[in-house]
Amino acid sequence: MAVMTNVLVRLTIAQSELFSTWPEESLDRLIEAADLLVAEPGTCIHQSGDPANYLYLLVNGWMNLSRAIPEERDFTAGLHLAGAFQGLGPVITQTPHMHTATCKEKTVLVRIPGALLREMVARDGRLSFSLFAALQTRHRRALTLYASAAVHSIQAKIAGLLTSINARSAGGRTSAMINLSQDEIATMLGTRRQVVNRALRDMAAEGAVDVQYGKISITDMEKLQKMSQKID
Repeated sequence: MAVMTNVLVRLTIAQSELFSTWPEESLDRLIEAADLLVAEPGTCIHQSGDPANYLYLLVNGWMNLSRAIPEERDFTAGLHLAGAFQGLGPVITQTPHMHTATCKEKTVLVRIPGALLREMVARDGRLSFSLFAALQTRHRRALTLYASAAVHSIQAKIAGLLTSINARSAGGRTSAMINLSQDEIATMLGTRRQVVNRALRDMAAEGAVDVQYGKISITDMEKLQKMSQKID
C-alpha cells in the first residue's frame, strides 16, 4: 500500500501543470514531503479564513468552493475536478483561504506543505514560472465564462456550465453524471433557483439532460452544446 501511495503522489505531482518545467531534483523534494489524503463526501478540507498551510492537487473526485453570503446562504464560487489545484494563491502570498473547500464525493488529494513550496520558489525564482502560467490559464478560463454569461440566455449559461464541467472531467465524456445542485448552479450564475429549475425542465423536455435530486445527467451532449450558444 505504501508503495502504491508513493507512486500515486509522484505521478500526480510530476503530471501537474504547476510543475511542468521543474527539474527532477526539485520534484523529488516535493514528492518526499507530500502525502496522500482520502476524504469522504462532505469532508471540509479548509474553511474561509483558515491559514493556507498546504497546496492541494486533486487526484480524483470533486471539490466545491463556497463562501458565506448574507441571508445565511452559501455562494458557490466554483468546482475543482481531477487534475485541478487548490490553495496556490494563499500559499504563495501567505494569506488566509478565501473559500471553504468541501468534497462533493469521495476525493483523493495530494497535499504539499506550503512552507516548503515558498522556500523552494524563494531560493530559485525560475520555479515560479509554471505556477504563474497555471494561474493565468485558470484566470483566462474564468474570464471566458463570465464574458459568455453576459450575452447568453439562462439556458445557454447552464448548458455552458455543464459542458465546461464535463470537459474538465474524465476527458469529456459524451454522457456524464454531474454532482451539482440547482442551488449551486443558481449561485454560480448569479440567479435564482426557480429560474434554474425552469430552464432545466425545458432542457430535460428537449432530451439534453435528466434532472435528479442534487445531480444532473447529460443525456445528449450535442444538444447541450447547441443550447450553450443561444444568445439573449
